[in-house]
Amino acid sequence: MALIHIDQWPAPIEARRLRVLEAALDAGVPYPHGCGTGECGSCKTQLLSGEVTMDRYSPEALSEAERQKGVILACRARLVTDVHVRWLSKAAAPLPMVKLRTRVSYVGHVSHDVVVVRLALPENSRFDFHPGQFVKLQFAKLPVRSYSMASQPNGSELEFHIRLVPGGAVGEYVANQLQTGESVEVRGPFGEAYWDDPHSARASQLLLLAGGTGMAPILSVLDAALGDGMPPEQIHVYHGVRGKRDLYAGERLAARAGESGFRFVPVYSMDQVDHARQGLLHEAVAKDFSTLAGARIYVAGPPPMVDAIVDMATRRGADSAQIRADAFYAAAPAKKGLWERVTGFGGMTNWGDL
Repeated sequence: MALIHIDQWPAPIEARRLRVLEAALDAGVPYPHGCGTGECGSCKTQLLSGEVTMDRYSPEALSEAERQKGVILACRARLVTDVHVRWLSKAAAPLPMVKLRTRVSYVGHVSHDVVVVRLALPENSRFDFHPGQFVKLQFAKLPVRSYSMASQPNGSELEFHIRLVPGGAVGEYVANQLQTGESVEVRGPFGEAYWDDPHSARASQLLLLAGGTGMAPILSVLDAALGDGMPPEQIHVYHGVRGKRDLYAGERLAARAGESGFRFVPVYSMDQVDHARQGLLHEAVAKDFSTLAGARIYVAGPPPMVDAIVDMATRRGADSAQIRADAFYAAAPAKKGLWERVTGFGGMTNWGDL
């Protein structure tokens, strides 16, 4: 049985027939990752010894130059021999991965295609995460999906914003059948686009940029930033949506902005709304900031939007180390479900939340 030796983990794990990332998560290793499908590059790993084969992946996630230097994607790598690897994430040491059963305490429609779900933690238990992270949820016996917390750590409930995608089994179940009191499995936390005070609070400006239900982790980061003393006048929250009916958190954010003093800017890509910003999110931000040097930037939403923001921000002088990006990738087709069938973990589909 081939073994995986991970620099940041004390004991080797058995690969069985799994890819490196699948085997690690199945063994309880909090391995840094994002999409799980070879699209984002969050699980980049240095192959120190041994041999692997690589399933298909996006060239944007791993370049040929990196591959020649022995860098692999853990989510795509299958063992040929025993291997020794080291994940390349520079984020703080991951929090321990936890699996627990929760109960639905609230289900409510907040727009035509977004449902808010709150899950109550078991009595006398806690679930540690960083604001901006995500977990993997399983409703009933449906495929596992990933969603970001909109709530704060150390509370008694976890809040999620779930977008209803036409034909999406999980979204349709949540919208039409999910009941309070129902049991939901939670696994996590995961993700590196999180608030890590005190460093974040030292930024000259804090930009919190969301597309669609990318607003969920952005709300969590916003609450953490305000709670940790970031001056409200230095916080700029943008929400990119298609039309007014998609601005599901608009009233809440506008009211809070008036009370707290941070800046809230809705941006509409399709609808013409009086006295509102029109166009693409990255274009609106670029018009407002001639320089982003010294800024801290959090962005969550569809991959093209995230890529455009990151490109614009770096061209405006932002330090790439100060950009925390969470791209919501779509779920892999069911026929590619080894990831789910064997480990119980689904590809990152917050972006079921697109």
